Amino acid sequence: MFKKANYLTYLGYKLFGRSIQRNRQKYYELEVSLHKAMISMPPEMYIATAKMVSLIFAIFGAIVGSILAYFLIASDILKFPIVVPEPFYSYWIAYKSLVFSGVVVILMTIIFYYLGSLLFLIYPSTIISDRKNKIDKVLPHAITFMYSLSLGGMDVIRIFNSLASYKEIYGEVSKEISRIIRDIELLGKDLRTALSDAVEFSPSENFKEFLHGLITIIDSGGDITRYLEERADFYLEKARQNQKNFLDFLGLMAESYITAFVAGPLFLIIIQTVMAMMGQGSELILYAVIYIIIPFASFMFAIVIKLLSPAEEGEPPELKESHIYLMESRKDGYEDDIKKLERKIKLWKIKKVLRNPFGIIRRKPYYSLVFSLPPGILFVVYGVTQNPPTTVSMDWFFTIDDYIFLAIVIIFTPFTAFYEAKKRRIRRHLKMIPIFLNRVAAANESGVPIYKAIAMIAKTDTSPLKEEIQKIKADLDWGMSLSDALIRFANRLRIFELSRTVTLLNESLKSTGKVTEVLMISAKDASNAELLRRERLSSMLMYVIIIYISFFVFIGIVYIVSSTFLSTLAESAQVSSGTSFMTVGLNVDFYKNIFMHAAIFQGLFAGIVAGVMGEGSMSSGIKHSLIMLTVAYVLFNILI
Repeated sequence: MFKKANYLTYLGYKLFGRSIQRNRQKYYELEVSLHKAMISMPPEMYIATAKMVSLIFAIFGAIVGSILAYFLIASDILKFPIVVPEPFYSYWIAYKSLVFSGVVVILMTIIFYYLGSLLFLIYPSTIISDRKNKIDKVLPHAITFMYSLSLGGMDVIRIFNSLASYKEIYGEVSKEISRIIRDIELLGKDLRTALSDAVEFSPSENFKEFLHGLITIIDSGGDITRYLEERADFYLEKARQNQKNFLDFLGLMAESYITAFVAGPLFLIIIQTVMAMMGQGSELILYAVIYIIIPFASFMFAIVIKLLSPAEEGEPPELKESHIYLMESRKDGYEDDIKKLERKIKLWKIKKVLRNPFGIIRRKPYYSLVFSLPPGILFVVYGVTQNPPTTVSMDWFFTIDDYIFLAIVIIFTPFTAFYEAKKRRIRRHLKMIPIFLNRVAAANESGVPIYKAIAMIAKTDTSPLKEEIQKIKADLDWGMSLSDALIRFANRLRIFELSRTVTLLNESLKSTGKVTEVLMISAKDASNAELLRRERLSSMLMYVIIIYISFFVFIGIVYIVSSTFLSTLAESAQVSSGTSFMTVGLNVDFYKNIFMHAAIFQGLFAGIVAGVMGEGSMSSGIKHSLIMLTVAYVLFNILI
């Protein structure tokens, strides 16, 4: 939103600066929150921005209020009696619409103004919460990085400088360390004071605790290396415990989902069906449950789970090789040649993609939608042309629903195939990386140089990493440094955990000659990340199974109602015609179509929930959605 000052900030400060300055003592807590959220504005400027945005919200609210007032008056919704004394009655009749309009406009203006203020009030706390979660997740790996550098005798400030330079790898921890370095180098603070200030402004209790311990070690002259080693193991165990608590929370959420969003809609559907058949219900309620409540509630539930889940690392950064830094430092006098070369490289990359489009789709599965979306849309258009609507009604929708559901399968099946293949490939590589590093460490410990150790493994390895290890060996044979060979290895695979491991390994090898120990630390760090990932996946598999069971219970009951209950009611309607039991005719085909839609919509959105709960990703849920959609569609179109 607003992390830095902009033109609204300066305009707001000119308008409201004096009144804000008079109340400056009220903004101490806000100032602390802004520091914790790393919002680069003093509290006065932030309040000025909030006031300006609130005014914009108020203007928008006035416009919304005017439109709302117009529709309320035009639709005669405001026709209710108001007693007015006789002398003023004529004025009331003449200006009643104007008064109502004014009240609505003023009310909407006030609501939107305070809505804007509320957004700015809660914004720092949301950023603080997000930063806290990210710091806690990365902290064990960041401390391992510091520990590996300290093995070579590097002092704390140099360790902090190195960690601060890898913001794309260590994220919010690196930003916290950067603030400490800024205080030391730019503000002239000593290390202890800078650490104490960082304790005050850090959003993470774990990071505060770590810095408190580091201050104590520095004051007492203790062994920093040993402290870092112990803290890395401690926070890893704490991360595992936090993950276990989160999984327990997911169990509670899974039970809530089944009760509220599976059993609840199913109960409403059956009750409304029976009542509609008896002339007491409303088909609109059925439509609302199936087409609004089930999709919207399930999707919002998935969003909530996603927001509460630990943040994913995201797209891995591209690490720079040392020769690239060298090129950047030698551009003087060769700018034109470099630009020509860069254009040729871009053209070569475009030709490479055109020759093998599946290569980029394997790396970025979302690009598959470029090829699958047009056929899916054309398939729906074909269905509409084959069944042109005379009037837009549910009966017409039932004639084209097959085309819509099959189009969903056409659009998302290629994406799911490429996405799951990429995930499976990443899982295989992540499993083998610690093993590879441990094998190199074992060979190096026995006296084999690291280059020869990699060459030996390249000849004998049979794992999924064999081809990549051979490429590392080829780079080394061509005279490339080990650091650059590993960076190219990480950039080829594009796995965040591998990029972090390579960064740790390269920086550690620069600071110490203890190659074996550094390799083992790197292997342990990679192994710990893989252990946390496997524990989460194995534990969350249970919740995916729960979602599937709830779906099959839902679809089973709906199937029984469609195949037997509706037929029985239809026969009862014929037998009891003329009696008071059945007051309306029974359209069996209509209710079968409605129930099929209920099962398909439940499957589509339950799949998204299963993906978020099982693997922490909505994209992972698409495969579950396609499976459930296919099961429901086949069940209702073949077996009924």
